[in-house]
Amino acid sequence: MNQRGVTMIEMVAVIAVLLGITGAAIPLLGNDAGSRLGAAAMMLRDDLEQVRYRTLADPSNPLALIIDGHGRGWRITPLDETAEPIERLDGELWEITFGEGRATGFENVRIESDAGIIWFDGRGVLGLGAKPILRLSLDGQARTLEIGLVTGLVKIRVP
Repeated sequence: MNQRGVTMIEMVAVIAVLLGITGAAIPLLGNDAGSRLGAAAMMLRDDLEQVRYRTLADPSNPLALIIDGHGRGWRITPLDETAEPIERLDGELWEITFGEGRATGFENVRIESDAGIIWFDGRGVLGLGAKPILRLSLDGQARTLEIGLVTGLVKIRVP
């Protein structure tokens, strides 16, 4: 007898897709500065985690997250060649500019950091001597991202 059902893998895949769609739709549904700022902070956190995980996976090719000097975004590059962003799996360059592409809903968001470059060593430890301060702001609201020096974990704080 053939039984037809949904496997756990199929359910997890569907949930992951729905979460991705929801995450992308939140900043587009409303014009609320807090939700757009929160979504931008999550995108930055995810990109920082990508830098760390990819460096852990291939320590001979470490990556870095470079903050735009004008406060309009960031890019992920090889640590030894920070001028050009790497390519994402979808073929696009891994570069965020607020108000464009993946960051279309984040117009007027600004990023400030006391470190222009953030990287991790082959053990996943933050490659800087001190914790960098990353601050996103929009319409008088702000989110601060804190990176653990040893763990590399990123927390989003609302001041």
